[in-house]
Amino acid sequence: MDQTRINRRGMAAMTGATTAFAINDAMMKYLVADMAVSEAVILRGLVATTLALILLWRVDRFATLKEIFSRAVLLRSLLEAAVVVTYMQALRLMPLGLATAILQATPLMITAYAAMAGRESVGPARWLAVLVGFAGVIMIVQPDASGLSWAMSLAVLTAVFVTGRDLSNRLVPRHVPTYLIVVAASLANILGCGLFGLAAGDVWRWPSSFETLLIVATALFVLAATSLITLSFRGTEVSAVSPFRYAGVPVALLIGVIVWAEAPDALAMSGIILVIGAGLFAMRDEARRSKAQSPI
Repeated sequence: MDQTRINRRGMAAMTGATTAFAINDAMMKYLVADMAVSEAVILRGLVATTLALILLWRVDRFATLKEIFSRAVLLRSLLEAAVVVTYMQALRLMPLGLATAILQATPLMITAYAAMAGRESVGPARWLAVLVGFAGVIMIVQPDASGLSWAMSLAVLTAVFVTGRDLSNRLVPRHVPTYLIVVAASLANILGCGLFGLAAGDVWRWPSSFETLLIVATALFVLAATSLITLSFRGTEVSAVSPFRYAGVPVALLIGVIVWAEAPDALAMSGIILVIGAGLFAMRDEARRSKAQSPI
């Protein structure tokens, strides 16, 4: 298969992954509106863990379960649990589209971290993109004289945790199966949200048939999204695939408008455009720099 076709496959996979994540978030937002966050996440985690274990068995990779206790997988799982706890609380209190858009600042945060940690040389153009993207985040969260709202603060904190999680992905060895990562993350979510639920005094109730269907659906969408995002980077050129990570934003905005009538105001919409534009520019600049540095 030529590189162009591989890249197209990666673009489709990334679009599918971000769309699946957006739909999953929408279903979870619906669930946690009337259900304790700990209950929704733990039930989803139990279903996702069961399905991922079955898939590991089907592909004869059950022996890799010991990798759950490796330092890299444990770190990623811990950060994943922090993401879920904070993001689910944010989703209960704010529009889906805005929460999704704030998370799109993650690539810019990774760029800023890489530069400040001395791991990567970042030129003036990419620093400008980072600053413009952060300005876009400010336009989305719209702090007032008393500061950020609790929901917006949680969304920004989630973006920080997502940055840490995405950076930790680089530490996970290539031989670790995708479904093992799902198992580890789901177990961490069960433990993390269980502890959070105990501390918050969550009261569980028996889910309705429709809620049960949604819980199973969210687990399936998480598995699908995780598999697709892994496929999107397999053999593809990162510069060609990465821009499609923003495909989930319009999907989340559309779902928010249709289901909850959550239309962002003009300032927030301008901020979303800035965040996406800055991210795309930073990715393009990084791709150009990498190509210039690669041997001919």
